[in-house]
Amino acid sequence: MNQLKVTTHVGRDIIQSAQLFRTPEAAVWEYVVNSLQYLDPGTVAHINVTVDIPAKKIKIEDNGSGMDLDGLQHFFTMHGENRERRKGVPGRGKFGTGKSAAFGIGTGLTVSTTKGGKRQTVKLDRVAIEASEGAQVPVTFIEQEADVAGEPNGTTVEITGISVRLAKEPIVALIERHLSAFQGSPVVTVNGRVCEIVRPTATLTRVFKPTVEQVVLLGDIELRVSASTAPLDDIHRGVQITIGTDNLIAVEASGVDTKEYGKNLFGHVDCPELDNPKYEPQAAYTNDRSMKLNAAHPVALALIAFIGASLEQVRQELVQVGRRAKADADAKRLKETTNKIEEILNADLKDFRERVEGLGNTTRRRTPLDGVAGGADEDPSEKVVDPNGEEKGREDGVGGENVHDPVPNPDPTPRTPAPPGPDAPGGENASPAGIADSAGDTNVTAAGTGHSRRRGGLSVDFDHYGGDYDRYRWDPEGRRITINLDHPVVKAAKVLPDDEATFRRLCYEIAFTGYAVALADLQFERDPARDSSDATFEIRAALRRVWANAGALYAV
Repeated sequence: MNQLKVTTHVGRDIIQSAQLFRTPEAAVWEYVVNSLQYLDPGTVAHINVTVDIPAKKIKIEDNGSGMDLDGLQHFFTMHGENRERRKGVPGRGKFGTGKSAAFGIGTGLTVSTTKGGKRQTVKLDRVAIEASEGAQVPVTFIEQEADVAGEPNGTTVEITGISVRLAKEPIVALIERHLSAFQGSPVVTVNGRVCEIVRPTATLTRVFKPTVEQVVLLGDIELRVSASTAPLDDIHRGVQITIGTDNLIAVEASGVDTKEYGKNLFGHVDCPELDNPKYEPQAAYTNDRSMKLNAAHPVALALIAFIGASLEQVRQELVQVGRRAKADADAKRLKETTNKIEEILNADLKDFRERVEGLGNTTRRRTPLDGVAGGADEDPSEKVVDPNGEEKGREDGVGGENVHDPVPNPDPTPRTPAPPGPDAPGGENASPAGIADSAGDTNVTAAGTGHSRRRGGLSVDFDHYGGDYDRYRWDPEGRRITINLDHPVVKAAKVLPDDEATFRRLCYEIAFTGYAVALADLQFERDPARDSSDATFEIRAALRRVWANAGALYAV
């Protein structure tokens, strides 16, 4: 009787696994985190990443425990489980696909590793992978059992033939984000720059425990949720989820980060039950390194709900605090200042859009400014036409000191907003800061100010973002410039005795500058061929226009 066997084509397996690592930062982190995990006792991790853009290669060097010949063979075993996990020590390596990371972005992988005075250096390239036809792919030895007595343990990985865009900034950002979940003080450098272990400063922290019913699935865990003074960048938002020390497997915000003050929240929870083998073969997190939980897994689903409810509770607390702060005695004075600024900016924006539209083309071009000022009669069916007469999609612009994206186009779909329910304070029916107003509104209230603005216009507001934050924040979704009352210069001007004019003038300067930069960036978004002199011209022109109309402000 013939016997059937399950076989694999290793070459295709490697290439398929490599698709999980389509960016340099994803591939680099895969090797960096391995270096962080495999350390000799008492060793502080030192990892050096070199991004060589002209040579199209990346090198990762560490002072880890290194690999002997047997360990190197295990490294090149597809889907080989992490040996520490096999011993019951929590850690990464559940899917065993890390050795494929190099081939998601490049064509060659060289590994040189030293352990116990012996060095192994091997090379694998994509040509050999694609030429393989069965269960094995040959790995070329450059050095085998080389005697290097006295050399410290460690591994160097080099990725060559990189075909995707290389830049060090995204690599630094991802490493810094993930390092915040690690204990101790690992040192990771990228082209000599030390990656900082960035942990947002918390203004308040709340600790949550699961209910009796949730404990059945989650175990007796503890969730810490904190809030920052200002909205966080994407990479710092949400709750970091670990399975054991230094084993970050996911970041979860449960959708709360789309609501008012939701972008201020971050936290951590350690949940070993996510790795409980009784739920296999279902995995609690995916093998695509997306840092997302698998909601089909029962423990992951329960954890997502637990995190979401906890984040929402803290968010509601921030909403109430924020609203009380907005009711300060000087709220009316601040609102009067912002109203005057808004009048000038919206008038200039309307004129600017009309000038852009009136460049003489027989076919009207839709611009990123459509719908920003006075767009009540817009036709959503109109097309964008480039200078060559080709239709293309609409593009949003950019601008601002902290969030680089100018006024976006509102959703053209007509809809009638539902009236606020009894849970409006901070609830789903509230108008959260940072969310674009509903299309079809003729007058809306800017969150935090209590004053109305015409649909499509810009608004100016004040908020407390902390002394380390920039002077203002541009919110492209809400089309709002928010002046930071905690910035040292703004704070000092605000408390000057008997000098209200100084504070108002500073607010004018901050708002006008933010507006001018936004318009300049928007022009670059429309025409990437512009150079730095164009940017200077656009900024100066915008400032000249708005200041020319600001004389009336000083009469108050």
